[in-house]
Amino acid sequence: MVRRPVPWPSSRRGCDRLMLSPTAPLELLPLHAAPLDNERTVTLSDAFDHITYAPTARLVSAIQRSQRHAAGVEVMVVAHGGGHLPDIASIGGPLHEAVLITDLHGSAEMLRQEEATPARALHAMSRARIVHVASHGLPHSNRWATGLALRGSSLGEATLTASRILAEGDFSTVDLVVLNACRTGVHEGTGRTVQTLRSLESAFLARGARAVISTLWEITDLQGVVFSAVLHAHLGSGMAPNAAYADTIRYLRAHQWRVPSQQGPVISAESAISSVLPDWRGYLDQQVAGNPLFWGTFKITGAV
Repeated sequence: MVRRPVPWPSSRRGCDRLMLSPTAPLELLPLHAAPLDNERTVTLSDAFDHITYAPTARLVSAIQRSQRHAAGVEVMVVAHGGGHLPDIASIGGPLHEAVLITDLHGSAEMLRQEEATPARALHAMSRARIVHVASHGLPHSNRWATGLALRGSSLGEATLTASRILAEGDFSTVDLVVLNACRTGVHEGTGRTVQTLRSLESAFLARGARAVISTLWEITDLQGVVFSAVLHAHLGSGMAPNAAYADTIRYLRAHQWRVPSQQGPVISAESAISSVLPDWRGYLDQQVAGNPLFWGTFKITGAV
């Protein structure tokens, strides 16, 4: 359940942050996008400047108390577009993301395609402050088997699973993990009891990451690229992860891409996207026309 009542925007009484810790089945819903009026023009995201999720209060407390280490790399991007295994379709978005993100940051490293094996990815992630993974997401009824499709000679070898993250991961340097793949913030289990570790994002948090951005349903290549470019433009300007996430969601909600930005870090994001796909604004309009809550798939979880 939601742990506190939702106030109307005009009566926040100075409270601008909300942390949600829903239990099944509410944890599968985009509560941050819940409408607060009959016209669905005002949502919970309008009532608070920052909304975050937490698997449990105990996990958030553990993250806050954990010992932090200095990162050796500012940004680590892991990207794999699939296509090397029969069950993993080829997609172009992850590779475009990798190039755009490294261009938007002054100091970023990248693992992509053949280099992006689960073992190498785990090692590389352990040195970074910000981790971005762009690939296929692989939900599974066994929460320990859910994961990310990277490089390998078989599906089992290629999948970076939640169980492997828990067994081998060390993210004590990581302030933010971005899991820009389909359904990285959900699970397929049917249990109704409160469990600290239910999804892929929880595994990263349990191994030391302070916050994780994940998705609740499928995303298109273009939606993933636009979200990533705007988010990392804000992060590259020095903005904190929660503020960068919030401003990126505002950009998507307000359809700000329709008018080219004239100032701020978003200019560089839009320019980078245009260099890859000049007509991206029109294509994005087409994709979101029938899904006004498309932005609700992106959520941020953890201690932010």
